[in-house]
Amino acid sequence: MSQLNPENLDDDVFSSKEQKLMSRQRLGTRKRAKAVLGKANPDVARLPPQDIQQLISELQVHQLELELQNEELNWAYQELTASRERYARLCNSGTVGYITLSEEGLIQHANQSAAKLLDCPLELLASKKLGDFIHPADQEAYHIFFQAFATQDPDKILTVRLNDHKKLDRSLQCPGPRLSNCMQATCKESQQFTVVELRHAINYFNVNDRHICLAINDITERILAQESIACLNEKLEQKIANQAQELVESNQKLQKKIDELHHSKDQLEEREAKLNAIFNAAIEGIITVDTSGIIVSVNSAIETIFGYRQEELIGCSIIKLMPTEIQTKRDTYMQTRMPDMLSRIRSIDGMRKDGVLVPVDISVAEFSIDGAKYYASIVRDVSSRRLKELEDKAHLDELAHVTRLGLMGEMASGIAHEVNQPLTAIASYTQACLNFMQAEQPDLLQLREVLQKTYQQALKAGQIIHRMREFVTSKTTHRSSVVINDLINVCLSLCAADLKHNNIVQKINLAKNIPVVYVDSVQIEQVLLNLIKNSLDALKNLPENKQQLLSIQTSQDDHHRIVVRIKDNGPGIEKTEQEKILTPFFTTKKSGMGMGLSISQSLVKANGGELFFNSEPGKGTTFYFTLPIQEQ
Repeated sequence: MSQLNPENLDDDVFSSKEQKLMSRQRLGTRKRAKAVLGKANPDVARLPPQDIQQLISELQVHQLELELQNEELNWAYQELTASRERYARLCNSGTVGYITLSEEGLIQHANQSAAKLLDCPLELLASKKLGDFIHPADQEAYHIFFQAFATQDPDKILTVRLNDHKKLDRSLQCPGPRLSNCMQATCKESQQFTVVELRHAINYFNVNDRHICLAINDITERILAQESIACLNEKLEQKIANQAQELVESNQKLQKKIDELHHSKDQLEEREAKLNAIFNAAIEGIITVDTSGIIVSVNSAIETIFGYRQEELIGCSIIKLMPTEIQTKRDTYMQTRMPDMLSRIRSIDGMRKDGVLVPVDISVAEFSIDGAKYYASIVRDVSSRRLKELEDKAHLDELAHVTRLGLMGEMASGIAHEVNQPLTAIASYTQACLNFMQAEQPDLLQLREVLQKTYQQALKAGQIIHRMREFVTSKTTHRSSVVINDLINVCLSLCAADLKHNNIVQKINLAKNIPVVYVDSVQIEQVLLNLIKNSLDALKNLPENKQQLLSIQTSQDDHHRIVVRIKDNGPGIEKTEQEKILTPFFTTKKSGMGMGLSISQSLVKANGGELFFNSEPGKGTTFYFTLPIQEQ
């Protein structure tokens, strides 16, 4: 058998048919010629000239017929050759492989596409079994398919895998990481082999000449695409199932949220009812206003405090509850006073429906609802507290008066000594005047000087008595602008006798140009005397060989306050006594009442300050108090 190649594929496929057709025509012509000659069997030498001439004419006619038939055969051969070339080009340019098999399954003819699919050169395919190219796993199916050729079933199709000596590198790859693991495994297995589809047909040239024709179509990419689509469909179904599950879970969560919202709504309504109950049951008045001062809501306590019903206030300005002088400054009040009261407690006077002023404490809080700003004011009627404060203040004044009397009693000897000095001087100066007047020619100039000294001593004694009387006299509180240094000097003059008698060294450090304070001078003077007297009592207990030192200092701190410090180097206060030293009726003195420091603390607080102390046993004690500087 000749070798197969693309150039003689047409001859291999069509030459047998053409040769058989031409041989049949030549055989028929030869038989007819022999039959004619056999019948006639003329002897040309014996034929007359007319018969010879007729025979030559017939031969010429036959020759002409043969030439015409030969031309027709040449033309038919050319047409058949052109058709064969077209078919060959078409066959070799297609992607479908075509082969013909013998009855034993041997490859007889093949085109270039078939050689490429079988991964074998075209010239080496001759006499090879097609079954050798089939994957071992598909051999059985191929043999069943091959044995079924006798049934001449043209619709029989077989899909098999071919043995590939090299793994194919195809442009259509497995989708890779986007597919699940099982999908990747299926695609990977399909990539290792070429998958083809076999379609068969049987051609008969005669009874004993049968050709098995197979069309081989590469469907690897289609299989891969189908597997990819199946994988993607599987993934899509899984994704849809997951999404459906997620939707079910989301629906359950949403339903749970709805139930929680319903529950929250019920709780909110219940809470709102409780808040409304508390709102209306509160003893403090609650007023809500907008930024323009219009009352939005009030509680029941407002009616008790101001005498207005709720419907009489809602929609009105809050200025309605203010005194007349504030009502004329409505815009200024809402722009300045209301923001200034935020997070602070202010004591103001409100006006009841009957026109009576009522003292109230008010605190304001700011809040927003849907972007709108509101003010909520808590109003407390402090009429009873004001009355109690006045009563407490009167009682404090009485206690302070008692302590002042006690202080004067304790300082009586020193004050008597102070008063006795000017009285003794007055008596001496008076005796001298009498002596000058008994002279024959009295020295009037000298007499005038003595009388002037007598007058000064009388004034001094009067001032001492006046200060004592002013200090011990019970009177109402009266605040005024006071220079704290002046009060300290007055108190030191009252205690001068004790300081001198006990040889106490004074260290006075008063700040210059110190701001004034707005206080009750008598009360602060009492505080200073109490603290100085306590330091003097502490210094009296020191040993004789130890120097007694009293230090008084004034200064201004960073909080806009005046600080007064009174320090001694006495024995100090024991740790166990320091916690009780400012409580009423506690004293470290043998004859003390324990009210001095307690009253001093109350007086300092009444004037807007605070009282503190530091003490270290064996080293001394420092009492200091603060007073607010008078605002300009």
